[in-house]
Amino acid sequence: MSPLKIPALKVGLFHPWRTLKKLLPQSLFGRSLIILVTPLILVQVVMGYIFFDRHTETILRLLSDTIAGDIALVLDCVEKGDDFQRIKDLAQRNLSLDLSLDSENTLEKVGVHRHSWLYSFLDAALNEKIKASYFVRMDSDSIYISINSSKGVLKIKLSRKRLFSRTTPLVIIWTAVSSILLFGVASLFMRNQIRPIRRLSEAAERFGRGDESLPFKPEGATEVRKAGFAFLLMRDRLKRQLSDRLEMLAGVSHDLRTPLTRMKLQLTLMKEEEELKALKQDVLVMQEMIEGFLTYARGAGDEEAKEILIQDVLKPIIDQIKTADFQITLECFENTKILLKVGIFNRCLTNLLLNSKRYGKSAVVKVQTQPRHLQIIIDDDGPGIPSIERENVFRPFYRLDQARNLDSGGVGLGLSIARDATRSHGGQIYLRQSPMGGLRVVIRLPL
Repeated sequence: MSPLKIPALKVGLFHPWRTLKKLLPQSLFGRSLIILVTPLILVQVVMGYIFFDRHTETILRLLSDTIAGDIALVLDCVEKGDDFQRIKDLAQRNLSLDLSLDSENTLEKVGVHRHSWLYSFLDAALNEKIKASYFVRMDSDSIYISINSSKGVLKIKLSRKRLFSRTTPLVIIWTAVSSILLFGVASLFMRNQIRPIRRLSEAAERFGRGDESLPFKPEGATEVRKAGFAFLLMRDRLKRQLSDRLEMLAGVSHDLRTPLTRMKLQLTLMKEEEELKALKQDVLVMQEMIEGFLTYARGAGDEEAKEILIQDVLKPIIDQIKTADFQITLECFENTKILLKVGIFNRCLTNLLLNSKRYGKSAVVKVQTQPRHLQIIIDDDGPGIPSIERENVFRPFYRLDQARNLDSGGVGLGLSIARDATRSHGGQIYLRQSPMGGLRVVIRLPL
């Protein structure tokens, strides 16, 4: 007989911490406020429990015992048959009790008017001090106590303030006010401590866009200042390293121009032969490579960014490139200003549109404004690029042998220059399939 098989139950895992992280604020200032508020709330809860559950209970018990003792003393005098008017005057003057005696009626209700925590303290005290039956009722101002005695129903009226401690509201008010004041002061200090971090973040973001117009000075706490100095040191090292490499590339490319010019001149003076044609072609290719190196080096220069309308950048380039055989349509419906390095960005757009012109018959340039980005889309009707090659074509000196060679006639630096130009503005460039059948180039720039 085979054993009974119980199907395994698949229970989904519940991650409460992940849910809690989604509800918590994402900013450092918000999380710092949570850190400040949480201890205050815990202190309030603990203090409320200790004060209201312990201190208030003790105070109410003592006040109830005092009231019950006074009433027991008055009842004892009434039972002994002393002059009631004299007892009434003494109770009014010394105990703040208003007495009356109803000798014709008896007590109809016994106990308390309502079962609540305030009635319970007075009920327990009266039950302990007085052996006769009684009835207790309260309103917003007074306490009414009726007691059966041998002389009739003794009615006692006293102020409710005798069962009320002013300590409770004072503690609540002062605790709330002090907590709010401390929270406000702590928030101001925390905001001042977080401000240098925000400035450091803004400086790093602008440096990523290639904009160094914002002056940055390390300030704040020791750790924040150390991070600021580290950022300045890193920025200087990156600029120096980039400048050295670009200067070396530009210098080598410039120095190669002279021997290439001599070789070209010598080949021109020699007799035309079949071998010389191939050699001349190689010299032309090398000359184009050197020009590409120089263009690449100039594109990564230290051009200053300026605010300009995107239409003022696109229209001159489109008017220059479009011809009767190649039409370019511009779709830009908003006057959007953006911070650009105009020279570098012109080379980027020129390379992209020349590629579209080389392999297509028409192109469409669209400008879309999003909440935090400006998006430029270039669609053409050329052969396109296979999806597996769309990342490779951005590599320097990479050339396609199949489908569509975007850098035909060049050295494979066109798209590298376009990506570097886009990244120098803090943006990104992507290649997609175009609805027109060719290639779609998407440029996203931060606003």
